[in-house]
Amino acid sequence: MQQVTNLQELETAINLNGEMVVSKNSKNHVIIMSMEEYKQKLMKNKIEKNLIKAEEDIEKGRVRDAKDIFKDWHVKYGI
Repeated sequence: MQQVTNLQELETAINLNGEMVVSKNSKNHVIIMSMEEYKQKLMKNKIEKNLIKAEEDIEKGRVRDAKDIFKDWHVKYGI
């Protein structure tokens, strides 16, 4: 396990190793990661939630034929 004593070392370690877990009294206490990695995790989480919702919609029959939707758009928006 790598020990870090200052902020510069912490930043360098994160850039080299990705996310890091900070332990306190031998228990995982905090996770530190780069902002880019954090944004990617948020995006992945959002995509997964939307896919789960879409699958639920399909299972419960809350779907429409694409041709009908395009017809509605043509009437409503002229496209």
